[in-house]
Formats: sequence, C-alpha cells, structure tokens
Amino acid sequence: MKIMKSLKLLSLCFIAVLSTVSCSDSKNLKDDTLSSFMLGGIYFINGYGGLSDVETMMTNAGYTSNSELVSAYSEIFVFPFDKSDSSGAIRILESAWDINSKESLLKTTEELKTREYKYKSWDYARIANNVSMGYAADYLTKEECLSILANTLTLAKEKYKDWDTYYSDFEKGRNAWNPDDLEKENFQKLAKTITKGEKSIYNILPLHN
Repeated sequence: MKIMKSLKLLSLCFIAVLSTVSCSDSKNLKDDTLSSFMLGGIYFINGYGGLSDVETMMTNAGYTSNSELVSAYSEIFVFPFDKSDSSGAIRILESAWDINSKESLLKTTEELKTREYKYKSWDYARIANNVSMGYAADYLTKEECLSILANTLTLAKEKYKDWDTYYSDFEKGRNAWNPDDLEKENFQKLAKTITKGEKSIYNILPLHN
C-alpha cells in the first residue's frame, strides 16, 4: 500500500525516548488499542514491504526490549494511513471494496461484522484495514475508528484462542475470496510467519492477555 510510505516511519527514531510503556520486558504488557489494529496488521506489514523489511527496520532502529517494540509497532500500526494522501485512500476503498462514503463504509463494516462466515478473521482484518483507510479518507474520526476496532477486537477474542488460529483462518478466507489474486503468495507467506519469533509483536501482545 503506497500511502503507508510516509514520514510516520521517521518518528521511529524517537520512540525509545518518548515511550510511555512501562516495565521494559514485562510479560504483562497490554495495549488494547494496538491489539485492535493488529487485527489488520497483515495488511500493514505487507504495505511496509513485508515482514523482513519491518523486522530489519526495528533492528536498525535499535529496538530490542518488548516495551520499545510495542511503542514502535504502535507508531506504524495505529492509524497507519496518512491523511496527506487521502485521495489514495479514497481511491483504494472505492476500487477494492466499492466504498465511497462514510455511509457505505459503515454499512460494509456492519455486514462484515455480522455475517455468518466460518473464516471470520478474514472479515475482522478487512474491518481493521478499511476503517484505517476510512480515517485517512476523512470518512471517520479517530474516535469512531477506535470504537469500531475495540468492538471488533472483542469479537475476535470470543472467536479465536490465539493469533495463530486467527491468521490461519485469515489465509483460508482470503484464498476463498480470490484464489487467483496477484498478491496471494505474499499474504500466504505472511499469514504463516507473522506470529513467529519471540520478537513478533503477536507474541509480545497475545490475543488473550
């Protein structure tokens, strides 16, 4: 997603100084706001160039403690799309999902949230991605986005025991949606690796914590 390539990445340089997360390597770290955006994190990591690029970015910035990584991922996951390219967000929402207004975004979100579907994480991830772009497109306020995502996180916790099963279902749902999609291999690989490694944000902030 080209609109993710923004000055927001540069602020990673200041996270170690400005971090507000306490207990640097605590196993009890909790950040429900970040966790709610992590529902769509596979889209954001893909937009930043892939898992290897994101991990390299974190390593090069010198972030090793869990608290530093929580702050760093908050910087690139929470409202990841920049309003400076609102036209890009508007264009993508319309071309990909036929969303062209606040009303159509809210309607699509409700449909994804409530429809009966066995691979619900595919729906929840799209909600997180669409709502994030909806903010950049000026369709939703920050408060509206946070409310929608907090509710979606609750639903995901009720449905899934951990991030591994969440992203396993995401892969199945996305493949069922379009088995011939050009980005199929990228998302398949990410779905299998996004939760791996002790420094994965998905291990630092488990779905149930």
